[in-house]
Amino acid sequence: MTRFTRRQTLQLAISLAASGVLASHRPAFAAPAYKFVRIAGLPEQGIAGQVLSAIYERAGIEVSITPMPGARALELAISGEVDGEAARIFSLGENAPSLIRMPTPVSSLKTVAFARSDADVTLNGREDLETYSSVIQIGVLHTMAITEGISSVTEVSDLAAMFRIVAAGRADIALTTPIDGEATLRSHGIEGLTLLDSVLNDQPLFHYVHESKRDVLDVIEPIAAEMAASGELAALRQQLETDYLASL
Repeated sequence: MTRFTRRQTLQLAISLAASGVLASHRPAFAAPAYKFVRIAGLPEQGIAGQVLSAIYERAGIEVSITPMPGARALELAISGEVDGEAARIFSLGENAPSLIRMPTPVSSLKTVAFARSDADVTLNGREDLETYSSVIQIGVLHTMAITEGISSVTEVSDLAAMFRIVAAGRADIALTTPIDGEATLRSHGIEGLTLLDSVLNDQPLFHYVHESKRDVLDVIEPIAAEMAASGELAALRQQLETDYLASL
């Protein structure tokens, strides 16, 4: 019986995907499973994980994506104890050489602020953050990056705690993404907060694999690029966001 190396198996997946054999929702080719992680408690991450799963499914490759605290997820991905991260910002790849970035983004995120509805808070950009006290979630790189060097920043373990601190008047603003904020406010019944108009940062999210698994990107990147070019990825993300918020 013919035995294939992992690289040969992945190259076979490329050929099958290109020929359309793998286009159905039920994969005709079962490649080895990959175990990825994502940050727990963030709807943005959950949706990005679903998008990534859809890309791998298109290639007939089974994946699992486990939510966990951001710092722990990054530790496991960098060490190779798991096969990679579902979705992280671009700069992660600049600071973690053992992680290989897939060129096509799987999602995107906007860094925004939520404040009390009765508060007089004006944000026109990052430079205004020094004027206010902020709360962020530990391990969420985009909010950690935008508050680097800012003097009054509190780190908490989850989004609900972050919003409750602001609602109680113990901080001026909570930094997150629009969907993460809206979903948390709805699901936890937290009232009296509003999304500020200013977008502090807007950046893509990329899938990362450990360097020992870099070959899988030969399969996944062409599929992701095609789905992005056709608009399928953006439409999928929008539908997943709509469905998620409607379920709350």
